[in-house]
Amino acid sequence: MERKAYNRIDLLRAALILMVILVHIVHFGTLYPRVREVIFMFFMPTFLMLTGYLTNVRKPARQFALYELRILLPYCILVTGYACLSTVMPVRDGLAELTPATLLRTLCVTSIGPYWFLHRMMVCALLYWLAFRLEERAGTLAAFFLLVSLATAVSLFTPLLPAGNAFYYILGVAIRLFHGDLLRLFRPSAWAWIPFFMLALWADHSRWGDIATLAYSACFLCGMGAVEGVLSPRLYGWAGYLGRNTFPVYLFHPIFTMAGKFLLPAFAFDPSSLLHTLFILLTGTLGSLLIAWAMDRTRLSWLFARPRILR
Repeated sequence: MERKAYNRIDLLRAALILMVILVHIVHFGTLYPRVREVIFMFFMPTFLMLTGYLTNVRKPARQFALYELRILLPYCILVTGYACLSTVMPVRDGLAELTPATLLRTLCVTSIGPYWFLHRMMVCALLYWLAFRLEERAGTLAAFFLLVSLATAVSLFTPLLPAGNAFYYILGVAIRLFHGDLLRLFRPSAWAWIPFFMLALWADHSRWGDIATLAYSACFLCGMGAVEGVLSPRLYGWAGYLGRNTFPVYLFHPIFTMAGKFLLPAFAFDPSSLLHTLFILLTGTLGSLLIAWAMDRTRLSWLFARPRILR
């Protein structure tokens, strides 16, 4: 993929990771539930599609195991920490009590907080890699249909992978395999924002299975391509850096969204709570990158099986 294409994908990832932080600011979601619903409707399906598109499983078992390990280790560490904190802090979907059984179920099946996405990444990537062991003997199409079959079976008969999650991940895989260029498929167009906001105003946002979700994602991808053209070079560079480092921001932003609840009295003068939201967005982004930088400098990045966390 050309460097310019990577830059455009990094811009998409930067926008999506800011939305991840935004929807996990509890007070914002309480004041603006409709906005939160709209964002939830398209940003995680789009993230899953991008993940499926970018994942490369044409690698030996040892390299793939390292890929999974580099997700699994931070996942286990941070889910355990989040689960413990959720018993004493007001967190959506927190644990009422912490026992070995509930912690094991949280790690292996249900996940908690925003970390469910890492769980789905690992499950989908494993199915993808297993299916494509068949590619050399039977061809790409056969391997792809085996992936669809495996994902369908896991979705139907286990709690590990909801069907909607599997669909958008596999859609990204299909674009990679059979089209090859996601950015040419979703061409830049400012006109895409018109149906996007129409859907935001009138569509039902309760089900990923609706065609509206797919339309949301498509409009967002096309619309963001148009946004690229109006950004200054400096802002575009910052967005690209953030897009390349969505992983540490995804890992560490809950620290700041949780802590942000205690800062609400300091922003009591703003009834809209938009200043509080902007402050948490900024500190959540910069603070997460700072934690990753500190782990790199102190070599604690090896806790996550990585020589470096920041890219």
